[in-house]
Amino acid sequence: MLTLLRERSFRRLWLSYSASAAATGMMPTALTLTVLDRHQGLTALGLVLGARTLGFVVGSLPGGIIADRYPRAVILAISSTVRGGATAVIGLVAGLPLLVISAAICCAGAGEGVFRSAYQPLVAEFLAKDRLQEANALTTLSLRICLVGGPTAAVALYATAGQSLSLTASAALWMVSALLAATIPKHHAVPTAKADANALTEFRQGLAEARRHRWFLAGLTALACWLALGEAAKYVMLPVVSRQRFDSTALIGLALGAYAVGAIAGAVLMSRWRPRRVGIPAMIMLGGYGLVPISLAYASHSWIIVAACAIGGLGIEVFNIPWFTAIQREVPARLQARISSLDFLVSYGMSPVGFALIPVMVHALGAQTVLTGAGLLVICSALLTLLVPGMTEFSDPCNGERQQEPVGVTG
Repeated sequence: MLTLLRERSFRRLWLSYSASAAATGMMPTALTLTVLDRHQGLTALGLVLGARTLGFVVGSLPGGIIADRYPRAVILAISSTVRGGATAVIGLVAGLPLLVISAAICCAGAGEGVFRSAYQPLVAEFLAKDRLQEANALTTLSLRICLVGGPTAAVALYATAGQSLSLTASAALWMVSALLAATIPKHHAVPTAKADANALTEFRQGLAEARRHRWFLAGLTALACWLALGEAAKYVMLPVVSRQRFDSTALIGLALGAYAVGAIAGAVLMSRWRPRRVGIPAMIMLGGYGLVPISLAYASHSWIIVAACAIGGLGIEVFNIPWFTAIQREVPARLQARISSLDFLVSYGMSPVGFALIPVMVHALGAQTVLTGAGLLVICSALLTLLVPGMTEFSDPCNGERQQEPVGVTG
C-alpha cells in the first residue's frame, strides 16, 4: 500500500482524506461533551446528533450530481471548508442557542455527504485499475485508525484545555484537509457533465446506471440490512448486555476495540489478496457480521462477543474494499459520484431506522428474539445475493466489450 504514496497527486489526496478522517473521528466526541456541558440534557444531544445525520443524508443526495458536474478536487476543498467553518463557529462562539448549533452541525454533516461522494471517484482518476484496491485499502486503514484515535484525542484535549479546543482542533484539521485538496494538480480534474444540465435528469441518469448493475443493487440491499439490523443492534444492545449480563461496562470498550482491530486487519489483508471471485468471500464475510447480534443474544462468556465483533470488523472490510473498487471499475467515470452518493444515501440512511425500531421491537418481542432474527437476516441477506448474476465477481456478466469512459472526456 505504501508505495502508492510515491504518487504525488494521490499522496495529497490521501493526506487530505486522512486529515478529514481525523477530524471526523474527533468531532462527535467533542460535540457530545460540548453539548452536555452547555445544555445539560440527552434530548439536546439527540437533537444535535440527529441534525448531523440529517445533514449527511441531505448532502449525499445532491453531492453526487455536484461531484459529477464540477472538478472533484475543488468539491473536496469546498466541502472540508464548510465542515471546518461550521465546527469552528460552535467551538469558538460561546452561548449559542441549541437551534444554531444544530443548524451548524447540519451544515457540517452535509459537507461530509458531499466529500464522500467525491472522494472515491477522484481516487479512480489518479490510479490505474490494478492499483485501486490497494488505494481503497490504504484509505480504509487511515479511516479506521482515526476513528479509534479520534475520540481519545478529543477527550484528552477536552480534559486539558476545555470544550472549545477539542472542537477547534477538529475544525483546524478540516481546514488542513481543504488546503491539501486545493493543491491537487488541476489537470487531473474531470468536469464530466455540462454545468447547465438539469439536475433531475442527472439524478435519473444515476438511478438508471445503478439499475443496470444487478450486483450493485443486490449488494446495496445486503448492506442496508447490515446497517439497519446488525450494526444498529450492536450499538443499541451492547451496553445493555454488558451491564445486565456481565455487570460491567468493560465489554463495551473491548468489543468496539476488537471490531476496530478486525477492520484494520481486513484492510491490510485486502491490500494484498486478490480472489478471482471476490464477491464470494466478500458476501460470506459481510454475512458473518450476523454473529455479532447472535452472540449478544446467547453468549455466556464475554470473549465470545469480543471475538464476534473482531470477525465482524474483519468482514466488513473484506466486503467494503472490493465493493468500492468494483464501483470505480464498473461504473463510467462521469457517473461514479452519483453511484457513490446513492450507495452512502441508501445504506447509511438505514441506520436511523434501525436505531429507532430495534428498541421498540425488543420491548415488544424480547431481546433474544430480536437479536436472533437480526443476526439471521444479516446472514441470509448477504448469502442470497450470491444467486444474483455477476455477484460472485462484482462485475456485470457479458460486460467485456463495454469499456469505462476515458478520463478527461466531457459529456
